[in-house]
Amino acid sequence: MAARIRLDLADYVIMVVLGVLGLVIVYPFVYVISVSISDPDAVLKGQILLFPKGANFTAYRQILRTPSIWVAYKNTIVYAALGTAVRVVLLLLTAYPLSRSKFPGRNGFMIFITFTMLFSGGLIPTYLVVHGIGLVDTIWAMIIPGAIGAYHVIIVRTFFQTTIPESLTESADLDGANDLQILTRIVMPLSTPIIAVMSLFIAVGIWNNFFQAIIYLRRNELYPLTVLLREIVILSSSLAFQSIGRESLIAAPPKSVQSATLIVSVIPILCAYPFVQRYFVRGIMIGAIKG
Repeated sequence: MAARIRLDLADYVIMVVLGVLGLVIVYPFVYVISVSISDPDAVLKGQILLFPKGANFTAYRQILRTPSIWVAYKNTIVYAALGTAVRVVLLLLTAYPLSRSKFPGRNGFMIFITFTMLFSGGLIPTYLVVHGIGLVDTIWAMIIPGAIGAYHVIIVRTFFQTTIPESLTESADLDGANDLQILTRIVMPLSTPIIAVMSLFIAVGIWNNFFQAIIYLRRNELYPLTVLLREIVILSSSLAFQSIGRESLIAAPPKSVQSATLIVSVIPILCAYPFVQRYFVRGIMIGAIKG
């Protein structure tokens, strides 16, 4: 017979607090979905509080028929996929040597990396550097600047220090493996949790990044989805859509169009999250301890 679990007052308080926090987190998402599929009259009258009223998918039809949405979607996928690949590779190549005690000057490198978390070069000097090396108005402006994150380096370095024993890599070294072979054949297969967590963090950051795009990109055909969403939110009248060269979305209320665009933009992230969810607890625990 299963043993009974006794709950005291603190347990009930924790459950109530977590329940309230869960509702606070879920409510905006449910509300946005409801606005995006509700009847236009109910949306215009402000009658949507939580659940949808009526069923109208005009906003989604309008969004999916707009060519600029698909161009921005393609750009965002390219930026996220290519940027994540580049940043994860650079992250591993940076964090692994810094995790080995025999690496000369690793403490000095870590001080330098940590220093960048406290002080930056500033927006104008950074823009001048990016412009000077010819990255402005190219896809590389969304990938190269900020390709190495100090916080990510610290987390991955801590994982390597606490999970990959140096005796293992030293044994491989004695067997004749070089550093690249040790990293790719031993370290990376054992580092699947942190690679998965960092990949998702980096991909979400690139997917949601609009500030970098409005600073470095000039051509509309290079804009990611976040910039288009920003234009829809700010310029939420039919005349505004016409003025920025988009197809008229007058068939659906601006609020419904904004909500539908938000839902369309987060679908890929929602689809990717379940595959790496099991690694999150371990990744968060690793990030809580900085070696």
